[in-house]
Amino acid sequence: MSRQSFTYLVSGDNDRLWGITVDNVGEYFVPANYDCYPPLVGHPENYFFDIRKGRVMDNYQLIYITQGRGWFHVTPEKRVALSGGSMLIIPPYTWHSYYPDKKTGWQEYWIGIRGAHIDSRYESGFFSCRKVVHEIGLRESIVGFYKEAVALALEEKPGYQQVLAAIANSILAYTLFYDANFSDNKNEVDGKMDRARILMRERLLSGVTPEQVASMLNMSYSWFRKTFKAYTHVSPAHYITSLKLQEAKSFLLNTSMSVKEIAYRLHYENAASFSAIFKKYLGMTPSEYRRACVVSLLSDEKR
Repeated sequence: MSRQSFTYLVSGDNDRLWGITVDNVGEYFVPANYDCYPPLVGHPENYFFDIRKGRVMDNYQLIYITQGRGWFHVTPEKRVALSGGSMLIIPPYTWHSYYPDKKTGWQEYWIGIRGAHIDSRYESGFFSCRKVVHEIGLRESIVGFYKEAVALALEEKPGYQQVLAAIANSILAYTLFYDANFSDNKNEVDGKMDRARILMRERLLSGVTPEQVASMLNMSYSWFRKTFKAYTHVSPAHYITSLKLQEAKSFLLNTSMSVKEIAYRLHYENAASFSAIFKKYLGMTPSEYRRACVVSLLSDEKR
């Protein structure tokens, strides 16, 4: 069974004046030996495709693979290998097909966009229809952009289209940068530390531990902890705690979940231990933080 989160969006005339609008955004984890790809449910008819027949879209698709392997078909006969660190930027009206290797599955993120600004970047030569696959390596910042986009799209608050457009712009810009500067000879340890941070983000709500991350990277925990701290200046446990607190603040601000429910969602033993850690790092309890946010929002509305 694949883990997935995605949504399809509607944009208005004012959104289109911004220059880029976002049609869809999401993420999949497709396990090895999957039954079907793409999943049969949840997508509009024009987005679903048979990997043998391919498809043609009327927008641009920015697809990032962070683990596993697979294939991108330029034509039914010609294919290009994909792996963790591959970015696909598929222009509209371009026949294509892509899918994960059955032996590995993969983790993918995507955002679909359209608009005059992205059209002009192709016309100006920043991107080319002849180059769809960009090898940019594993980038925690890129994963962060996609996850932020998914969260914003699911909320659909006023102005969200403009923020999503900014995120898409950032993904495009960093793709150009990393594509030009990424080397296959990148230090192996650098690559593992990038991978560690991505694993922590992707598996945060599964309760991943530093020891589990070290095991996934085939590193002893003592060596992993020492190396991770040398690269990031914080321990793996501190890094995971920081990610959890970011997620907790989002839950407190954007949902009606109770403190107990949030503690459970983030794999704390109980609400008391969650509240103690929250206060230690942020100087207030989760309930105090939620009240402060509400007061601030009400104050802004009165201005």
